[in-house]
Amino acid sequence: MAAERFQGPILLTASREELLEHCIKLYQENQKLKEDIERLKEQLKIPPKIRKEQEKKQSRSRPLPPERWGRKPGHPGITRPKPLSIDREVQQTLKACPDCRGRLSEPQEVTEHIQEDIIPAQVMVSRYLRYRYWCRGCKKIVSAPYAPDEVPCGYLGPMALITMAILKYHHGLPGNKIREVFRDLAGLKVSEGAIAQALQRLSYWLKVEVGVVAEALRRSPFVHLDETGWKVNGANHWLWAMVNERLAYYEIHPSRGSKIARALLGENFKGTLISDFYSAYNKLGSRQQKCLVHLLREMRQLRQRDPTQDFLLPYRKLKRIIQDALRLNERRQNLGPIVFNRRKELLNERLISFGCSVQSHKDWKRLSARILKHHKSILAFLDVPGLPSNNNAAERSIRGHVIIRNRSYQNRTQKGAEAHSTLTSLIRSLELQEKNPLGELAHAYLRHRQGNQEPILFAKA
Repeated sequence: MAAERFQGPILLTASREELLEHCIKLYQENQKLKEDIERLKEQLKIPPKIRKEQEKKQSRSRPLPPERWGRKPGHPGITRPKPLSIDREVQQTLKACPDCRGRLSEPQEVTEHIQEDIIPAQVMVSRYLRYRYWCRGCKKIVSAPYAPDEVPCGYLGPMALITMAILKYHHGLPGNKIREVFRDLAGLKVSEGAIAQALQRLSYWLKVEVGVVAEALRRSPFVHLDETGWKVNGANHWLWAMVNERLAYYEIHPSRGSKIARALLGENFKGTLISDFYSAYNKLGSRQQKCLVHLLREMRQLRQRDPTQDFLLPYRKLKRIIQDALRLNERRQNLGPIVFNRRKELLNERLISFGCSVQSHKDWKRLSARILKHHKSILAFLDVPGLPSNNNAAERSIRGHVIIRNRSYQNRTQKGAEAHSTLTSLIRSLELQEKNPLGELAHAYLRHRQGNQEPILFAKA
């Protein structure tokens, strides 16, 4: 150390430059020690429980070494389950010994090997001949009806069209990838422009089905509403999602204002709206439930950024109120109505008291004002049995759109945006009802192309 060099009488014989250098080094060491002291003081302010959570999080971020991958040595073996049916059986026999060409006895044993494979798709070209006849009674020419699987005036069949829609709107493949899939796996040649136009025509004929979905959601006891950024020909738009546990409806608009949310819900919406804390939803007059997951996530992020005691005290208090409310909702069936209502009122009083309390931390000043403003919408799930306390359904419903947004330029035209809204609404709704979109949409498309104008997919929605 520099301090060890100049001690005692040696300081009197050192030059001015050496003394100055010595002072600078001592100053630097002093500053470093002060920084270490401040860092240790900050660590002491963090409660042990929070410090352990942070250490656990840091340890999880480190990848496991290769020797810890997979299951432990000696675990029971796991293999693919055998299929219930066999489509083809291949028998391999020998007429002579492969080594000495000698005679062989009868088979002593048989080893079995099960293998599953896929059959490559192929294009099936169909020619439909519709005969026309002269009717002597009507005095006119009459034609035979369309075949059950015939698309009038269409060059691509229903299965090809619906497969395009599923590849694009469910699996998130762009047009050039869909073209390659059709060419390489099925031998069907189709251009990107033809795919885009075919999907627009498909959405036109299935538009009647989407209206049923929207009306059913507006009659639902509750709906989830959310929005995410989108682009149409490079211009900023918003993709709106209105969903419940069985149906999903999407629209793309250039606005993110409350007028779009009001138009989606309709004038006669009597249910409960579940959403995040975006201000556009505050102007809607319906009963609302704010997403508690959004609130807890924001609180957790703020705690990680500022784990001081000034922030942690209100954090624990509000988190305890929310956890007590969720626990009370889970125990609803085990409590009598009088006990449940009394506990619910106590939770409402605790929440209002928290919103009215004076906060010194800047983040809690903002959050407590939000709590006070939306206190009726934060615990609304306690008033309506079966009402979700989060907006996870809407978050999950727009996840596929976010993937498509990251992989493509979204839509180039307004017709493309309408096709996206229509087809994603139908595919997502069928998935929520655990139906096969390929077969259901192909059947509905054929019926509509052959003259049926009534909705058939969600007739009982």
